[in-house]
Amino acid sequence: MLMPRSFLTSATRAICALALAVSFAALPSLLTGQATSGQVSGTVTNASQAPIAGARVTIVETSQTAVSNSEGKFIIPHVAVGSHSLRFVSVGARPRIITGVVVTAGATATIDAALSEAATSIGGVVVTASRRVEKITDAPATITSIGVQAIDNAVGNTIVSALKEAKGIDFVQVGMTSVAINARGFNSSFNNRMLQVEDGRISVIPESGLPIGSLTAIPKVDLAGIEVLVGPGSALYGADASNGVIALNTKDPRQFPGATLEVTGGNRSYRDIQGRYAGVFAQNFGYKVTGEYQDANDFENVLSYNAGGTIVPRGTAGSVREDSLRLPIDFTARVMRGSGAFVYYRGDSRFEVNGGMSLTDGLAQTSVGRNQLDGWKYNHLQAKWTAPHWYFNAYRTQSQSGKSFALNRYAGRQVTSPALTADSLRLLSDWPSNGRIMSAEGQGNYTLAPLLNTYIVFGAQIRDDIVSSDRQWLN
Repeated sequence: MLMPRSFLTSATRAICALALAVSFAALPSLLTGQATSGQVSGTVTNASQAPIAGARVTIVETSQTAVSNSEGKFIIPHVAVGSHSLRFVSVGARPRIITGVVVTAGATATIDAALSEAATSIGGVVVTASRRVEKITDAPATITSIGVQAIDNAVGNTIVSALKEAKGIDFVQVGMTSVAINARGFNSSFNNRMLQVEDGRISVIPESGLPIGSLTAIPKVDLAGIEVLVGPGSALYGADASNGVIALNTKDPRQFPGATLEVTGGNRSYRDIQGRYAGVFAQNFGYKVTGEYQDANDFENVLSYNAGGTIVPRGTAGSVREDSLRLPIDFTARVMRGSGAFVYYRGDSRFEVNGGMSLTDGLAQTSVGRNQLDGWKYNHLQAKWTAPHWYFNAYRTQSQSGKSFALNRYAGRQVTSPALTADSLRLLSDWPSNGRIMSAEGQGNYTLAPLLNTYIVFGAQIRDDIVSSDRQWLN
């Protein structure tokens, strides 16, 4: 049956008026949430009264949740007045339910819970998918979470050795200590669409967008976990993350105090020594220092080039072999890296200042040929503050190519300009790089209890990528 247009117009106006009235009726509750609700807080510990970090606390009646911090403390705001039941869950502990928790308007109900050990465990928590702590089973993306034990037991001493078991990752070994990774289906070893993040820092080479990989300043002994998000992550991390995100998280001084020393040796003169020392003083201050030295005689594969720098079969007339270059190839893969951090803890908030640097030599594979890395420097400086509902982060990273140069260009110019010296050929074949990323970001989160516990995340970021190549390979 068709209705007159006037009737539809009147009905539409009535529905809009009703929706507006409901919105105005809910507004006082939103603005005065503290007057009509309370909050629940407390501390989660184990049987030895040590705090449990990452425990999930849920109000059974409303499904409101919180995750305990490094001190085992949690807060659930805007809880409806009345009697509630709290459920406590943590990896390696028996779940516990506490009933009869009474919440009064404008007050805080304090509930402490001690959890006993259990042989079974549940899925861990991750932060990569939504940039907040959540159960891995609740994350809206495919995530592989690699913990401390898996990293410590991984074969090799590089940070990426544990990634061999990550779902959806193509793993390509391109040298003794050099590895290339990419999202499956995008299996080029020249990967500039899978973002690397370290402790919240975007860690890429500014000129090319490539993940820094083995150029990192983080030794393996300082890794607390690796999270791999496969698939588009642009909504949270920008266009750099169109194929996914690899997030490295380092160890907190309070959670991982003490000294660690690891020494490794092997064939091809492989040697690696790395260490870490961390501690806490005056209860609220933490610190850590890390360092690593690694080198090896990398696998040798000598190529031949023509006058244009193109790879040709050995013995081709007029070609030059890499072992006949005036500046001999250095097949030694060598890296020195180190970092340090100072942390201030205050209740549920945490303020950290950290910095690090690496120096790398060896061969690097690209999509257009091989490069000789000679004194490649990478460094970072960061300040970060986190609290239950706020996150602020400011950092600066820098990547400098040193005396590195492209082997194919060097060989091609040696063919066409036989009278030039080795240093002149290198200067004509280098690619000066002094890229910097400067970024500052802030983020807040809030749960609106009157709106069905709607979780809201808001924030902003400003980022400046400064690239410099002396106009030799970038316009």
